[in-house]
Amino acid sequence: MRKLAIVLIPLLVMLMLGTVACAGKEATPTPSPVPTLTSTSSTALFLKVTSPQNQSTVSTASITVSGSTIPGAVVSVSVDSNVVVADVDQNGNFQAVVTLAEGPNFIEIDASDPLGNQVSTNVSVVYAP
Repeated sequence: MRKLAIVLIPLLVMLMLGTVACAGKEATPTPSPVPTLTSTSSTALFLKVTSPQNQSTVSTASITVSGSTIPGAVVSVSVDSNVVVADVDQNGNFQAVVTLAEGPNFIEIDASDPLGNQVSTNVSVVYAP
């Protein structure tokens, strides 16, 4: 019985590894399918803020933050703990109206695409009524 086990175990291992020849031909491993990523956009995610200018001073509390990104992106604009989701058009242009506190304000703009990529930038604005 021990001699049978010594012969069968290596044979089973060789079968499991696919190294045993079948009908006089060597076994050829079947390639596994390779997953592919499908993008909904051929353009890499970017974020450009055109208004307001960084380190600018404004005289009204309510301002429009605008810029551009890729079509289909989601853009959010944050001032302190207030978050506004911007309107993004079919060309990727966006705008959102935010309210500033008197004095210096730190505005964070974030964009994300359908693939989960993210990019962000910051703008500092002083509100001096």
